[in-house]
Amino acid sequence: MAVDPMAVAPGHSLGFITLGASLQSVLTTIKQDKAQFPAIDLAISSATPLTTPVIVTLPHNGIRLRFDATDQRLRLIELLDFTKTRLTYKGSELVKKQEDGSSATFKRIYQLFGASYPGEYLAPKTGRTGTYVLSWPGIAFNFPLQHSAWAPDKDHVSLLGSQAASAATQMAVFEGNSWPETRSTLFVKTPSGPRQPAISSQPRDVLPPEIELASVQGAGKVTFIRRSPAAPFDIILNQTTAQDLITELGPPDATHQRDQQVFQDDTTHPRPRTNSRSLSNGRPHPTPPSSYSSTGTDTFDTDFDSGDAEDEMAERIGRETFWCYFGHGVDILLGPPSDQASMEDTGANPTPLSSSPHLVVLKIVLHGNIPGSYAFNRHRRLRWTIELRDASSVLSSEHPFDDIKPDLMQAFHNVWPESEMGRGKVVNRTWGADPSDSSFFLPDEEQDLVETGSSSEQWLGNTKLYSFPGLTFEVLTNGAISALTVS
Repeated sequence: MAVDPMAVAPGHSLGFITLGASLQSVLTTIKQDKAQFPAIDLAISSATPLTTPVIVTLPHNGIRLRFDATDQRLRLIELLDFTKTRLTYKGSELVKKQEDGSSATFKRIYQLFGASYPGEYLAPKTGRTGTYVLSWPGIAFNFPLQHSAWAPDKDHVSLLGSQAASAATQMAVFEGNSWPETRSTLFVKTPSGPRQPAISSQPRDVLPPEIELASVQGAGKVTFIRRSPAAPFDIILNQTTAQDLITELGPPDATHQRDQQVFQDDTTHPRPRTNSRSLSNGRPHPTPPSSYSSTGTDTFDTDFDSGDAEDEMAERIGRETFWCYFGHGVDILLGPPSDQASMEDTGANPTPLSSSPHLVVLKIVLHGNIPGSYAFNRHRRLRWTIELRDASSVLSSEHPFDDIKPDLMQAFHNVWPESEMGRGKVVNRTWGADPSDSSFFLPDEEQDLVETGSSSEQWLGNTKLYSFPGLTFEVLTNGAISALTVS
């Protein structure tokens, strides 16, 4: 049994696990508490990760969590075993210990939650015991009931209070008035609550507004649609400054300068680090990034090679910095503005790159957090759309790459070689060597998830990078897009 009791809040949460929270936030927090959560089972669909819900089971705690596939937000919290986790409701024990063990009796549940409307009776397919599902707003319980005792004209209080019924075997926390009303829209209805971190040391109103969607609009412009009532804001490559990012997104969770081989925790801003993985695990020495190969060389910088001439790169590399926003699902490369941007802004001759006093955004990486990808659980999922002229439909992060590839090739057929667009560069992320223009990843934590399937390298396979003017897609073998880089 878990040491710490977990408070039940119907329609809202079980302990710190909150409905609407992101998969990455919940997993990161659970993994940090190995004493209370020693094991994590992750069930996904490797073939259809964008349409099949993600299920996280905590076997030692008797808890199961269901996340929608599209947005990766928690939709259902289930307790499968009342003997493995202590529960409280409004300060009272939900399950009281008895001589024969702990059980959630109907009498005890009725005393805590009060009167309810009739529920649903599910007749047994085999055997003599059916299930009566009784719900209150935001919470429901399953009670075994002898089929011979069931009659539609009997009230549920008499039935569940009789000897024909047993104590509750399962509990569910959801958002809605009742379970029958909620279950049909469980994974498609927009959650009312925010993607708040599973645990936050700061008040909600001081955190930056959440990003709901990134709209890639061409010409180096990305519009971030934020949770209402916050207004959208734009990032324009070679124009948006570091101060603009801090104003709109808050300080980064971590930073990385290109002339270093390890990540550095940005301690200048006291933000909670629950999403920063290896940056907050108390290790005395930072772990090299996953791009640090077995040969002792770092391939990290070549992942972001922008194609500038060698003489310019020498000046630029000392100032370019990656800002990592794990909770927003985005990484941003900052550096001196390009010479072309300087000429357009001032109409004058270009100035040396190192003399520019301001850092501007050079590149944006939007993360899909696809289950099964090498970068899974580094960032929360950020959905995106791409606006292309004459496209047959809106291109989005929910489409397999093969569905949007024809529109991309049509949009750029006059400005980019078709042979380059049609072929993807093969990348094996587990080997750590990638000379291509793409996203980057952080080190793994010591505790791994128990995932369905074979070993990670055999299961994941290699990914491919498809490059278009200003856009790079990292595509998994199942067709899902794990990262989109805008440059």
